[in-house]
Amino acid sequence: MTKEKSGNDKVLHRQSFATKLILIPFGFLYRIWTFSIRMHYRTNDEERELLEYDQPLIVALWHNRLFLAGEWHLRFRRERLCYGLISGSKDGAWLETFYGWAGIKAVRGSRNRRAVQAVRDLIKILKSGHDVGITPDGSRGPPYKAKSGVIALAKVSKYPILLLSFKYNSCFRINSWDRFILPLPFSRVEVSSQLIFHKDLLACQGVEEATRLVETKLNQMRSD
Repeated sequence: MTKEKSGNDKVLHRQSFATKLILIPFGFLYRIWTFSIRMHYRTNDEERELLEYDQPLIVALWHNRLFLAGEWHLRFRRERLCYGLISGSKDGAWLETFYGWAGIKAVRGSRNRRAVQAVRDLIKILKSGHDVGITPDGSRGPPYKAKSGVIALAKVSKYPILLLSFKYNSCFRINSWDRFILPLPFSRVEVSSQLIFHKDLLACQGVEEATRLVETKLNQMRSD
């Protein structure tokens, strides 16, 4: 594990080159695993809404459904790159390696490390024509409880939020704070998504109500 100083002297943790080399076989296993998943949309209308929208998106999904986020983006948003916001912590360094396997580029930052700069980076990415991904319940939870960061980004950038969720016909859960979900190889996964536009957020009475809107809709899209 290596460390580096960011522009505001906050320490970022990154995997060493040697560690990345050791993990390469796991990266190949991950790609084969996710490629084997049979992914289909819950309704044709939801898939059509996504395919007909040709601008950058802020993709929001619960942390425990991250395993398939990269594969979903490769299948349904292939024309754009995707950047994911992850913590500058040691745990975030491992997640950055995982994101790399999934084809997602990392933007490092959190409430405690590089928060302001990370938001600026995400806005620049959106304006350059690419998607960004955020887990509203953050990197430590509590699970299924949204924080306001995704709302702040959407209001400043004026790009819509795409709520994303997966339902699994066969999976197992890791004993982590969010019961992280791993679909079994060759299993079927049902995709749900819904766009929330800037005008929908403006109709809410403040950031707190908008945050609860995102939380409620994401929770309605899950079955567990």
